[in-house]
Amino acid sequence: MFFFTYHFFSDTSLSRLGAFGDGFTDDEREVNDRSNTTLLPSSSAASLSKASQLSSKAYKPPKTLVFQWPNLLRSTLRYSISTTFDFNGKYIGWPLERVCNETEYQPGLVFHCDNNSGGIGNIRNFILTCIRYAIDAGATGIMLPKIRQCSEKDLSNLFTTSLQPFDYFFDEQHFRSTMGASCPRIVIYNFTEDIPNSENKIDIKEFYPKDLNNPEEADNRGENRHLDMFRTKFDKWLTETNRTPKVSRPVTIRFKWARFFKWPIYRDGPEFAATFGDILRARKDIADLAATTLIEMSRYVGFDPYAQEVPTLEAPYLGVQLRSESDALSFWPSSETQTNGSLEVANKTKLRYAYLACGNASDSQQFAEKAWSQLNLNVTSKLDLLKGDDLKRLQDLSWDQQALVDYLVPSKSTHFTGCSFSTFTMNIAFKRHLMTGGINTGPWKSPGDAYSTLVGRYERWRGDWMFMYECMWP
Repeated sequence: MFFFTYHFFSDTSLSRLGAFGDGFTDDEREVNDRSNTTLLPSSSAASLSKASQLSSKAYKPPKTLVFQWPNLLRSTLRYSISTTFDFNGKYIGWPLERVCNETEYQPGLVFHCDNNSGGIGNIRNFILTCIRYAIDAGATGIMLPKIRQCSEKDLSNLFTTSLQPFDYFFDEQHFRSTMGASCPRIVIYNFTEDIPNSENKIDIKEFYPKDLNNPEEADNRGENRHLDMFRTKFDKWLTETNRTPKVSRPVTIRFKWARFFKWPIYRDGPEFAATFGDILRARKDIADLAATTLIEMSRYVGFDPYAQEVPTLEAPYLGVQLRSESDALSFWPSSETQTNGSLEVANKTKLRYAYLACGNASDSQQFAEKAWSQLNLNVTSKLDLLKGDDLKRLQDLSWDQQALVDYLVPSKSTHFTGCSFSTFTMNIAFKRHLMTGGINTGPWKSPGDAYSTLVGRYERWRGDWMFMYECMWP
């Protein structure tokens, strides 16, 4: 049985908000970063409170949403698009610095975080979870993660031998600088040969933290509920197996595959949960394409972003993700169910334009036709919006990399909806959820909030994959 609950968006302009939904300047945000007060402006808080009280009959969409470019663009247009249109806001590193300062380091312990696969949602969360365990274990080194590329001929083939460099998805310079500033005792290595005394190293493969727990309480699904004892048991395990790391005899740890949802993100406090994921940002050229797509989306809606002295993106639109590609699992909501649920959301929000992220061409076409026939909802996509050299730049990217554009563009939509079983959708929705409370944002509550609605089942914590919501870094 599927059901859909509708949550109505605030009238705050999303593009004017930083990564944590605040309307502050950088100086104001710096003051608030370490305070216990919410970062959401009072006007937004009031709007959210008001929106939560509205019934579906009483709901009225905002009259206009003005998407202004950041201050940098007000003085010049010479910078790259992704620099001027900031998808992330200012990086806040003190929560990570605090966590790194709390650990007891083990010189010679190095973690590999490359046994990943799938789309951006899976890979991003695997790397973050692996790094969080590495910090808790006291690692003094992390191998720069690699990305396992999906097969473009068979999307269900997650285990290709093609390992791509970190910058296949992510901004390496940002990752190194943020980790270096917050966790200076952890070295990011390019190659195992860079590890001091690597010729003497011991390699531990297929490590799974839950294997250290009591077998009677073993459960592969959901968070590790024994994290209080992880470090104690981890050190004991290394000692008993004569693999205690030393500078003269380093030890490398590589996780088992697909251990992405094992660390409850609020364990380290809401400020860490809200900021840790920002060490992984999309590479800049792909962010450029996403920003260009947003400009074209604004024009599609009927606004010229360059018509004013201060360029703006006046683009009220619905972000939609259909998870119906060939590798979709049989028990997930069907394309028809997802389509119907998304159109119900569209009807409630009264939006008349939608950006669709979907890798299934026939389902995309059916969605667009149904949206127009039922709601006069205009549907477009990155392939429709980008032209000329921009379209070629997109098509020169791999399937995985093109999906990053679809990951970024809906993050700036007025409202977002997608499949509740999709880690891609979860990531977008949870990132947008930060706008409800800034650095003090509380946990996600299914099926949605003022900015996003997930379409799916919410009956079984494990069977309906709700356990992932507790362990997904925004």
